Amino acid sequence: MEFKKNYGSIARVLFWLALFLPTLLALAQSGGNGRTWQTILWAASACLIPSLLPATLFVVVQWLFLLLIPVLLWWITYAALNGIGPGIEAAIAALSATSSEAWGAILITINAPAALFFSVVCSACLVSSIVMMRKARHSKPSSDSAPTHLKLLLFFAILPFSISFVSNASGLPVPVLFLASDPGYSPLGTATRLIWEGFDEVLYGDIKVIAPERRTATAPRIEHNARLAVFIIGESVRAGGIGPEQINRGAWTKALDVRVQNHLGAWLPTTCSGSNGTAVSVPMLLTGLTPQRYAESGTAPSILAILKVAGYKTAWISNQDKNVFTEHGHDYYWTITHSGSVSDSYDEQLVPIAKTFITPLLLQNDRATTPYAMALHLHGSHFDYAQRYPATDFDAEPKGLSNDALTELRYNRSEEYTAKVINELLRLLDATKAPAFLVYSSDHGENLPSDHNGVLFHLGPRATLKDGTTTSFVMWNQAMAMTGEPTKVLSQIMTMPMIAHADVAKIYLSLAGMYDGAVAPDRDPEILAPVELGGGDLQPHPCSMLKP
Repeated sequence: MEFKKNYGSIARVLFWLALFLPTLLALAQSGGNGRTWQTILWAASACLIPSLLPATLFVVVQWLFLLLIPVLLWWITYAALNGIGPGIEAAIAALSATSSEAWGAILITINAPAALFFSVVCSACLVSSIVMMRKARHSKPSSDSAPTHLKLLLFFAILPFSISFVSNASGLPVPVLFLASDPGYSPLGTATRLIWEGFDEVLYGDIKVIAPERRTATAPRIEHNARLAVFIIGESVRAGGIGPEQINRGAWTKALDVRVQNHLGAWLPTTCSGSNGTAVSVPMLLTGLTPQRYAESGTAPSILAILKVAGYKTAWISNQDKNVFTEHGHDYYWTITHSGSVSDSYDEQLVPIAKTFITPLLLQNDRATTPYAMALHLHGSHFDYAQRYPATDFDAEPKGLSNDALTELRYNRSEEYTAKVINELLRLLDATKAPAFLVYSSDHGENLPSDHNGVLFHLGPRATLKDGTTTSFVMWNQAMAMTGEPTKVLSQIMTMPMIAHADVAKIYLSLAGMYDGAVAPDRDPEILAPVELGGGDLQPHPCSMLKP
């Protein structure tokens, strides 16, 4: 076989390697994301598609990527340091970087062996690919691959994506090869995702929204020891929706209750939501503000920002619209787009992202000295309920159910699925020897047909006891239990019939070491919502005024 006759094939292989090798770097640096083979399959197939384009178009793409090689090197450096590719927040930060910051990034690349090695190899592959393709096109006859072979390979590259798309669109029980994949582990996947986010900005009007500059956070003290502080914002979970009243609903809620019985957690009292709408309640929950101070929630620093100032590495990981809450300055961001497929929006997709962020803590264990904090915003039980969980996690839906009964069944399954996600996150807590805890609180509750109160879902003409109150709980690992802090922090809270969202924020900061002693609960929790029909403008009302 004459080498010159294979220039075209060699060019395409080299180009594929330039796009694919960074995925192996990200997986190696993250310590594995729990779904390695799916990620490799996604990246390998995705990188094949541009590699198999017709010759003329392929040359155009080669030169385009050569022009974008600084972006590829930026992706490689980011993945070498963080174990996953950058998101839109990192892209914005890179675009606004000063010359000194850019030079600092170059020095980081030079001093990071993995980043330097993959940068050199991928650059060499890309340049060599262009050289080989040039030789292929100037040889007589052209030595590019036969069209039949290209079409066959392209078919196999597209096939897994097609199967996953058909499954998502139709609900058919066919294998979903990319159900647990994450495009953030591939430069091409990251590019695709950023493009989709650009479309979202236009389609949803987000481009008109300018995130307010939040006040600089201050911390009561600096944390010098390793600790893991996880804050989970749920969605549309009713009071008691995940708790001891539901232990017979499924194995995942029961597992959480077993943990509480083993003194590794506590079901908190019914929680008065800051509001019965996400966009109002979440900013107050994350800033620890009461409805009386709602006006400050757009500029006040979050509880996560306080921990950042206190020495924690911080991450914002969200399965919801990025404009629900925006804050710059954290170490890591991961947010889905509106345009993502249903499978990509399942909350369990956040678990490996969370694991990636805390991998240094998990690997160092006894030697760890850096505390980590993250907030995760779930899609939870937001309607359409059936889209919030994989149907394969539950038995087939019974035949002959009324529409109302089917709605209730699907809602309960969405709550049970949230319990599953919490259990998976708790495995991360148990995997570290450092004190670790998880605080969960949903943004608000939900109205269901069986309530017969004339209101469905949430954010109706009046707040009800069903959508105005919600579930909160705290879970911790054995190392945290040994400190005795959970018992001390929760001692007053557990005596209350109802607590406020602001109390949940205080619990989180106290368990993170910011405050000593028991959290003093709000004696008269309020909700920012009308509590009567025709209640008019948003005003704070005592939660005691809520009616079913």
